Amino acid sequence: MLKKLDVTGGIAGFLLANGALNADGIEGEIRQKLIENDKVEAIIVLPREMFYSTDISVTLWIINQNKKARMLNGRQLRDRQGEVLFIDLRRWNENIYEKKYVQFSDKQIAAVKKIYTDWQTGSDYKDVPKLCKSATKAEIAAQGYSLAPSKYIEFIDHDLEIDYAAEMARIQTEMRDVLRAEKESQAMLEEAFRGIGYDICIKERAK
Repeated sequence: MLKKLDVTGGIAGFLLANGALNADGIEGEIRQKLIENDKVEAIIVLPREMFYSTDISVTLWIINQNKKARMLNGRQLRDRQGEVLFIDLRRWNENIYEKKYVQFSDKQIAAVKKIYTDWQTGSDYKDVPKLCKSATKAEIAAQGYSLAPSKYIEFIDHDLEIDYAAEMARIQTEMRDVLRAEKESQAMLEEAFRGIGYDICIKERAK
């Protein structure tokens, strides 16, 4: 596909299984050459079950023969040489049709287009945790030329935001309330049985 593109500015988009993002051997060598020769512009991972032919998540690759600053379709693009845009859309899976398949809404499509075009022009783009990241060739080389977005897009560990001391104090208070209520219920039950002339004898198991 790259060979068929115009060498001065050809652009192509195609879908590949996610294994191509990390594959070793000859596929890994090809991927490394694509990165070193600055042909990869964007990697966009899609949700599962978007296609009738497979239920796996796949990746949209966008390759570009010319990532230099230039006018394209009435837009002034900035110099993106040495950069790759990563977008992870696997969580955008709430819009379901035919009870199974994921389909992007017009609003979602517009949002993805905006991320991509803003990155190209540099007008309003910024990295967003769990969604998108602009990485350099040096960063990609440091990751063994992997193009898996998860290696570059920031992941927020919300567990680190928990105040464990305060949370444990809250749990202790709730447990004391539960145990107190249990004792009160047990006392009321014993009193009710005694009121009708019976007693409750609880024998502990021998240890």
